[in-house]
Amino acid sequence: MSPFIKRFKTGRFIWTVLVTLYFLVFFTNFFRDAIPDRMTLPVLFAYAFVLWLSVEYYFGSPFFQSGVVEHSALWRGVFAFFVYPLLAYSGADFIWWRWTQIPVPIVVTGLFGLVVFGIGTYLRLGTLLSLLGIAQVRPPARGSKEETLVLPEKRFVALRFQKLARHPRYFATFVQLVGAALVFRSWGGLVLAVVIGLPLLLVQARYEDAHLRDLLKNELKTYTDSVPAFWPRFR
Repeated sequence: MSPFIKRFKTGRFIWTVLVTLYFLVFFTNFFRDAIPDRMTLPVLFAYAFVLWLSVEYYFGSPFFQSGVVEHSALWRGVFAFFVYPLLAYSGADFIWWRWTQIPVPIVVTGLFGLVVFGIGTYLRLGTLLSLLGIAQVRPPARGSKEETLVLPEKRFVALRFQKLARHPRYFATFVQLVGAALVFRSWGGLVLAVVIGLPLLLVQARYEDAHLRDLLKNELKTYTDSVPAFWPRFR
């Protein structure tokens, strides 16, 4: 799995807090200057987005990936080149261009988008904390100073979110993308999330499926036969 951080690290915590405060102030000032009469919902979204990313960063969660298996630098880079332009487009469309705005009051799509983004964020953080809860610390290998974490396979497949789907963190990211587009009332953002974002997430889930055998040596067949890959099966 990816090197999650389970022990408290003072320096990393202080750095995370400082960067978080910087971006909170930045987005507050940006939206206040750009759209002073419509800034409330975008600012709330920016706060939620920054705080979520800060938590994931502090615990060493790889960029928009699950961390269950060793992450792919290729797909991380490809997704980065998609997700930030998507957010920039949705924001610019809302503030200046208004090319693909959904013709309903902003309070409707904005509040609904915040709820949807909140659900996705809850799933992302819920899965992260559950993984950290069962992860076991392995001492550093010879010649290394870094501890590694190991996920016991029986406890992993028994996790609440892992029973819904094999890749709940990727599904949660898709929910977040949809919520972000709704906050900025952009049907263009919704189209991009579905047409480009969803396939990229499915590819990453497929990549991770191929590497689950390294984690699930005894439970793999039963787990893959009974739990869907991406779309949750609520029971």
